Amino acid sequence: MKKRNGLLEIYRFILSFWPMYCHNFFFLENRGVTFSVPELAPDFFFVLSGFFLLNSFRKNTEEPTLLRMVKLVYGRAKPLLFSVCFIASFNFLCIGLFLRDDVFNSLFMMFRYWWYILYLLIALAIFFIIYKGIKNEKLFGVFLGALAVLMALLHYSIQHKGFLSYEFGFPARTFGCMAVGMLVSYIPKFKTKRFNISVIPVVILFSALMYLAYAEKDYIICLVMIVMFAALVYFSSNISVGGIVFDILGHLGTRMYLYMSFVTTLYLLGLKNHRILFVIDVALSVLDMLIYHYRKKSQDLTPRNS
Repeated sequence: MKKRNGLLEIYRFILSFWPMYCHNFFFLENRGVTFSVPELAPDFFFVLSGFFLLNSFRKNTEEPTLLRMVKLVYGRAKPLLFSVCFIASFNFLCIGLFLRDDVFNSLFMMFRYWWYILYLLIALAIFFIIYKGIKNEKLFGVFLGALAVLMALLHYSIQHKGFLSYEFGFPARTFGCMAVGMLVSYIPKFKTKRFNISVIPVVILFSALMYLAYAEKDYIICLVMIVMFAALVYFSSNISVGGIVFDILGHLGTRMYLYMSFVTTLYLLGLKNHRILFVIDVALSVLDMLIYHYRKKSQDLTPRNS
């Protein structure tokens, strides 16, 4: 029986609410300052993506490196292409129909949530090229460890020492967190027969992270949370749970994050009711997911030419 990592899909769904709450478009109009630092949710997704990347890199193939890299990037982007095209078309249509300075000048704001997807795809391509260039698993592991430390120091220098501009902190977080995730994948899994001991650290780590989510953030707290993200991914991957419900929640969480760009445009055009924006986000995400799975099922049933 194939093992499933359903818990990781649950985390993906839960953490999709984090940036929604932090960016103040949903739930409450005056939420205060708790449950802050929205970048920590993408940090978890970067760690999670890095954890699964090495398996993709390790697949033996006779394809040229460049072609293999393109296929890897496209494979990651393909499930979200419909969402991205639909949202982008809507946003640009609104800009064209409502030629208001405030809407046009907020073009970056409409798409700012997509930095996570863009950086993920770029980092995937770069890591794959480096992996193929090093050609040694142990040396690549050393490279990942050094990169994680270097990116942590770089991000600290940007945040606290004024080194480079604020925007450079995002790629530093991206590469650092993905390197941490790939390092975690080097750790052998527990082999248990009766009681899976991974359940205990998962409960402790998840509870601690939910507590720290409401704590006042500083650099050390954020760094500790990223390390805890890595530990949570590792121990959760040792627990075999799964099913269609877990898969649906994981896909739904990703789409809810993407559709923040859609409802941001509605907000700029005058729809200020935060609860309605949240309902629209969820409704469109569910519809998008249904369309994607229907199209995928239709393609799977279509006979291919030999």
